[in-house]
Amino acid sequence: MGLSVSKKVGTAVRRNKVRRRLKEVFRSSAEKLPGDLDFVVSARPAAAEATFEELNEEFLRSLRRLVKGDEAGESGGVC
Repeated sequence: MGLSVSKKVGTAVRRNKVRRRLKEVFRSSAEKLPGDLDFVVSARPAAAEATFEELNEEFLRSLRRLVKGDEAGESGGVC
């Protein structure tokens, strides 16, 4: 997984908090993820205000969209 948390998210403390939360979301979801994919997550400024649960829900929602797209024969990433 690759993470991109720009300065638009906030101060270094806020960016690191978002980064730590996203790493944990990814780690806790690792069992559900296809092994043959690489993930790049780009945090938006709203991520600084989001709770862990909100970040987790959004990640899982994006993952479902990705899987749904693969079933339909579409290619490309989420976002």
